[in-house]
Amino acid sequence: MAYKAQAMTIAALMRDIDDCYLPAIQREFVWSAEKTEALFDSLLREYPIGSFLLWEVRKPAIHDKFVFYGLVRDYDEREPHNPKVSLGNKDRVVGILDGQQRITSLVIGLLGSRRDKMPRKWRNNPDAYPLKKLYMNLLFQPKSPDDDQKFQIKFLNPDQARPSDHAYWFPVGDVLPVTRKQDLRDLRRRLPYDGNPVFEDNLEALWSAVHERDSISYFLETREDLDVVLDIFVRLNTGGTPLSYSDLLLSLATATWRSHDARQEVYGLTDYLNKKCGTEFSFSKDFVMKSLLVLNEKDVRFRAENVSRENHLERIWPEAERSLKLAVKLVSRFGFNAFTLSPHTALIPVVYYIYKRGLSDGFLTQKHYEDDREEIRRWLLRVILGRVFRGQTDQTLSSIRGEIRDVMTATPDAAFPARQLDSMLRTRRGYYFTEEDVQRLVDDTSYGDPLAFATLALLLPNLSVVHSQFHVDHMHPDSAFTKRNLSAEGMDELNIAFALENYNRLPNLQILTDFANEGKRGKSLVKWLEKEKDPGYYRTTSLIPDVDLALSNFREFYASRRHLLVEQLKAKLGVSVPVSLAQGVAADQLVTGEESEV
Repeated sequence: MAYKAQAMTIAALMRDIDDCYLPAIQREFVWSAEKTEALFDSLLREYPIGSFLLWEVRKPAIHDKFVFYGLVRDYDEREPHNPKVSLGNKDRVVGILDGQQRITSLVIGLLGSRRDKMPRKWRNNPDAYPLKKLYMNLLFQPKSPDDDQKFQIKFLNPDQARPSDHAYWFPVGDVLPVTRKQDLRDLRRRLPYDGNPVFEDNLEALWSAVHERDSISYFLETREDLDVVLDIFVRLNTGGTPLSYSDLLLSLATATWRSHDARQEVYGLTDYLNKKCGTEFSFSKDFVMKSLLVLNEKDVRFRAENVSRENHLERIWPEAERSLKLAVKLVSRFGFNAFTLSPHTALIPVVYYIYKRGLSDGFLTQKHYEDDREEIRRWLLRVILGRVFRGQTDQTLSSIRGEIRDVMTATPDAAFPARQLDSMLRTRRGYYFTEEDVQRLVDDTSYGDPLAFATLALLLPNLSVVHSQFHVDHMHPDSAFTKRNLSAEGMDELNIAFALENYNRLPNLQILTDFANEGKRGKSLVKWLEKEKDPGYYRTTSLIPDVDLALSNFREFYASRRHLLVEQLKAKLGVSVPVSLAQGVAADQLVTGEESEV
């Protein structure tokens, strides 16, 4: 078919926008506020914004063959998904095959709004997501003809859009009803800067961009052959704002699954994993799609043929969904969260193991699974610390899957095969720890580093899975580390310098439950231990050395605890048999439970 270029104004597109939808093969809206602002800036400058490919679909194919979604008008970062729509009695719809990021940006800018998270506010704070609309400052003029900024256009909340001496923020969408030149003249007279040449030029530029120029150049596809449309879609998405390959594969799955809407299923599961598994996580659809490929027992790479109907991904979806939910609930009980579980790929072998054994929610709590849960926890912590899943991981995932499958084939109810996996990874990935690795881990891991949790959690085999929230925090509180306070404690300049350089490092960090950490908050280490019912328990489990714990003795405390951490990590990570620990604290007092055999 030969395509013929057509053109229309932005206003004409907006008039027909209720007939425009996203085919299921399209991904969701991902443009930032800044990219939308830049798009409108290009329009005001009379720059081309690229062509669009639209797809005309008529009855009965609208209802019988294809799935469509509505465009986002009021974007909310917390709920960014496109709504699935019922097309009712529509005889004709227009699907957007290429250009949906631009068209959605036009819709949001002219007809809708945005809610993006503000920096330095908690996600659970409702004020963190203010409603903003797109405005143009009609009083803005470049400082010089060579100034790169010609217009000022921004998403603002109502308070930010209040007029000032140098700004009159005009809602961009208010230009849509102004369809004629006479209407534009009437609007100018009603506004407070009638006769101001800068004001009038800017308003004229906006009106012309929306109503006068045919800025939307498009081609229309009318064939209703899904294979043809998919081929066009794949070719188009090698450029522009490209889909990630997982986006593309999800689109293909959505178009080929028969009983499930793959898009809704995958996005819905991703939301569930992130919000409803005990604590907040940050899994992506890529993680879900990669897990699905691993569970399917075939090629794990993101390739189009791997999500074809012949690969039966839809058939295993219900069990895959259940296994993913169970795995994420499990690591939530281990104390992991969005910050500490990194990379997410490390969890996929656990998902596969749960899938192969057909485990249910009882695995989370039943006592006869206790050793298996602990084996998984320690293995997961070790591979995170060993950075096994860095770089390209498809071959690693395939090898791990093969090892687990062989064990499960021989013994269907086998425990998690950590020892076999470690042995295989040593051979194929060079997975091992040297004493230098351990010392580097202790010396280079600081407060705020995700590895701080993994390192300390590995040393606590009695870390209770009943709790779902753990905090990594300072032993000597960080508020104590000021020059004035350290000097008042009697430290000399050298010891002050040492303390300020090292108080955020691992030897001054510990893991506490959220409740215990609230009780300690701001207390000195000495006072905190004095008030605890069982200070010996905390000394033992947190590897607190038997030295003077006064802040003035920080240097000795730091060196002693560093030694304890290094020796215990060497044992846990398989570097060597633990040596006798210093300060007269016996090893069997410091660690409960069996050592990992690696």
